[in-house]
This record gives sequence, C-alpha cells and structure tokens, in this order.
Amino acid sequence: MAASFWDTEDLLGKFAKNSREEIQIKKVTKNSKTYIDIRTFWLDSKSDEYRPSQKGVTVPFEFLGELLSILESAE
Repeated sequence: MAASFWDTEDLLGKFAKNSREEIQIKKVTKNSKTYIDIRTFWLDSKSDEYRPSQKGVTVPFEFLGELLSILESAE
C-alpha cells in the first residue's frame, strides 16, 4: 500500500455519495498543522477498497468555526 500524504489521519465520518463513491471527513495533520479534509473516495473494484480522488477540500483547522457558521446560516 502506498504511503499516505498526511502525517496523521483520523476518520471523523463518512457517507455514501452514490453506489461507487463515498465522502469521507477526516481530521488530518501535515508538518504539525491540522486540517479538516472533506474528500470523495471512489471504489476500486480490483481491491474492493475506497481510494481518494482529487475531488475535495482541505480547510485549516483554525477556520473550522467560520466554516460551521457559514453552513449553519445556510439552513
């Protein structure tokens, strides 16, 4: 298995996007900085494992409060 891009990864949650993709939300670190990574993963039928796609966004952890405020105001 290939080495991960992140220094650490903690899966916070996931949900199905469709029958072949899921969205994973992770708390990740790189070079001592913490981020929230929200990314689409695709099902690799050869290995039956989900693989990360380029479709996603990584938000610095210090902006998490602002992101939550924006999402809450969208309701």
